[in-house]
Amino acid sequence: MHIYIFDQYLNQKKYERIVAKIETRLTDLGLNGKNCHVGPLKSLRSIVVEELRNTPKTIVAVGNNGTLNQVINSIGESDAVVGIIPVGGNNSIAESFGIKDEDQACNVLSARLMEKIDLGKINNQYFLSNARISNKETILEIKGKYTVEPTGPGQVEVINLNTKNNNTSNPNDGQLEIFITVTKKGMITNEIDRSFIQTDRAIINNLLHENFIIDDLIEIKTPVEIGVSKNKLKVIVGKERRF
Repeated sequence: MHIYIFDQYLNQKKYERIVAKIETRLTDLGLNGKNCHVGPLKSLRSIVVEELRNTPKTIVAVGNNGTLNQVINSIGESDAVVGIIPVGGNNSIAESFGIKDEDQACNVLSARLMEKIDLGKINNQYFLSNARISNKETILEIKGKYTVEPTGPGQVEVINLNTKNNNTSNPNDGQLEIFITVTKKGMITNEIDRSFIQTDRAIINNLLHENFIIDDLIEIKTPVEIGVSKNKLKVIVGKERRF
């Protein structure tokens, strides 16, 4: 059985036609299931927890990066396969899965090509793609062996699944990639220095109490312990996936 979780922002009038189109297309493909709409009186998490009692085969997040993140953090130890139907902006994770829009997503669900991938973990919350924070007053402790303190403006980015169009990160290797980018002012143009660390564990703090942003949308307070859960999640992907 398929469970479709429609995020709350899809209740807006401007999405009515798209939602109706998705529901019709799923029916045409024989992917009938239960449509659950997040609303003021029912959170996404409560819907997922309730539906897991019926041991669904597949849970599909209809929405964006934030929707997908909430779903993976709600399914616990369930063996349910997770899919995504992207609607609107903030859908870089769907793109890395080889899914460009809602039409293609329905076809991908029908083909049911599956991959088992790692999940990053920041404190008690999972993330699929990345976690990032400003360099300023940020301190990294790598596996309890050494510390790194970036100097200069820039960003620390911890990557599990790279949503950019390159293959520097592999969500199947049990490792996270940490990129530290520092911008240096030049005489004519600014120069960018980039450092790279691969690890499966780190503790990161920000002395200014700035938050991490995970999966490009959700904020997490510092300090954080970051790790990786190998082969944690089964996802449905397209043939043009980036991993």
